[in-house]
Formats: sequence, C-alpha cells, structure tokens
Amino acid sequence: MKTRREVLQGMIVSIGGASLLAACKVVVRVNPSSADELEFYSPDELALVSRVSDLVIPRTETPGALDVNVPGFLDALLAEWADTDTKREQHNNLRQLNLELGQDFTTVDDITAESRLSELDARAFEIRPRQHNEYRTLKGLITQAYFASEEGALQEQKWVAIPGRWDPSVEI
Repeated sequence: MKTRREVLQGMIVSIGGASLLAACKVVVRVNPSSADELEFYSPDELALVSRVSDLVIPRTETPGALDVNVPGFLDALLAEWADTDTKREQHNNLRQLNLELGQDFTTVDDITAESRLSELDARAFEIRPRQHNEYRTLKGLITQAYFASEEGALQEQKWVAIPGRWDPSVEI
C-alpha cells in the first residue's frame, strides 16, 4: 500500500510528464545514438534500463517502451529535472538492480531475462513494503514515461477527449 505522499508524488509526476509532453516534444524524442549523447545514464546503465523497459512494456499490437524511446526520455528527464540526491539515488538503484538481475542480464537470452525479471517483480510487489525499492522505482518511471508519450496515452490507453457519441444538435 502506498502512502498518501507517494500517491501524490506519482500524480504530480504524471501531470508534469503530460505537461512536459505538450510543452517540449523534443525532449520526448531524445534518441541517443552514441554514448557521447547520453546526459545521465552510462552506456551500461542505458543497456539495463532499455532491457528492463522492453520486458516491462514489450511491443504487441501497440508500440512498446523502446518504440516510444522510454530510456531516452528518462535519460533527458533525469539529466534536466532531477536534483543531485535523486541522481545519486538513481545511479545507486541501477547498480543494485544490476546485481540482483545478474551482471549478464543485458546479454542473456530473452527467456532467461524474462524469468529473472518476473521473479524480481514478484518479490518486489509482495506484501512487505520497501523491498526491492530500486526496481519498484524504475518500473514506476518506465510506466509513467510510457503513458506520458503520445502512443502510450492514445494507442495503449485509447484515450478519447469526448467519450461516447457526440451529436451537435439534439432535440430536447
């Protein structure tokens, strides 16, 4: 169970992500093509975030996390918006997550990677709070970044501005 503060923080991040999308589309489409273009993640951290993102939200009939560039979005977001303590915490979280999933997680076959992540996910969301918080935090960032994207909001959630049928002239 999340605390009221955690729920409010999540709502603020979600609203901020949607506002960021509307105001600054360039940030959402950050697509680092080389390690020199990364602003926050190291190349190894980016590989880990990319692998976890792809397993958490894979491509199906709708785009997946990699299709909407969740890792690039998070790289730019953390570089531009996070304070020093948050940045340090994120780097520490990724180091811990890498140890939990195994140093070879980014290179193992998909079945092994999915199995390891499924086991960690089950442990992380057990009834006992505060265990595997590094994974819970990353998964939250991934899902919020994905649903802040146009594809996540419109194709995955199928958001409609006016639900139902709209008739401009209705007899009363």
